Amino acid sequence: MYLQNASMKVTHFIINGFDTVKRPVAVGVVILIIYLVSIVTNLLNILFIISDKRLHKPMYILICNLAIVDIMYISSASPTMVGVLVAGVNTISYLECLIQMFVFHLGGVMERFALAIMAFDRFLAIIYPLQYHSYLKNTRILLYTYILWVVACGFVVVLPATVVPLPNCYSSLRYSFCDYAAVVRTTCKIGSTLVSHLICVICHYCPAFVIIVLTRLGVVLTLEERQGLLIANILGPSVVNPFVYCLRTKEIKHKIFMLFKKIQVFR
Repeated sequence: MYLQNASMKVTHFIINGFDTVKRPVAVGVVILIIYLVSIVTNLLNILFIISDKRLHKPMYILICNLAIVDIMYISSASPTMVGVLVAGVNTISYLECLIQMFVFHLGGVMERFALAIMAFDRFLAIIYPLQYHSYLKNTRILLYTYILWVVACGFVVVLPATVVPLPNCYSSLRYSFCDYAAVVRTTCKIGSTLVSHLICVICHYCPAFVIIVLTRLGVVLTLEERQGLLIANILGPSVVNPFVYCLRTKEIKHKIFMLFKKIQVFR
């Protein structure tokens, strides 16, 4: 109930990441020029590869894929930043923000995947030059690339899926566009519950971790010391967990406060 009262329905976000920029138009023009150069050069790269059948080889297919990833990656955030800096449009709808977040992080993941598979391609070309064409064919490299896109989408779709159910307490973004960190900072009371969870995880794993580290270092523990750590591993979390979640979670604290208030009234 407390969380619902504190939250708000957000339909648009206000981008405040460039509020301290002294010359926003100049910065926006520079970003715009770099963006246009990147789009044009990558598009030309793709057109050259598609139009020339001699370039229909695994290496050039991967280069074409990298160009597509670069276009998507830079297009996910640059138009928004240019709009804020040059045109002064510093609002973005909630749905557009989620789409931008997904595309931005998908581009980041695919950038790493694309570079990794290109490195793998060059590795095979150097180590197995005679068998290279039998290992990597166009159909096979297209299949690998498709699988990487599917895997990347599977990873990144988790981000908006975890953000959408969370209530929002703020409508302003301190970042220059919508990424996961920026959107999460607008949700309610996340830091408090996160700290609570971290405390409980540390209490659960710390004794076992100490035993493992000391054993690896060759430190011989006495039977009493080992038993003490094992007992702490068993009893510690069970004792700490309820206190941590009661003291750190505002909803439970509110209920406890109301309970004590009713007891005082009855007295």
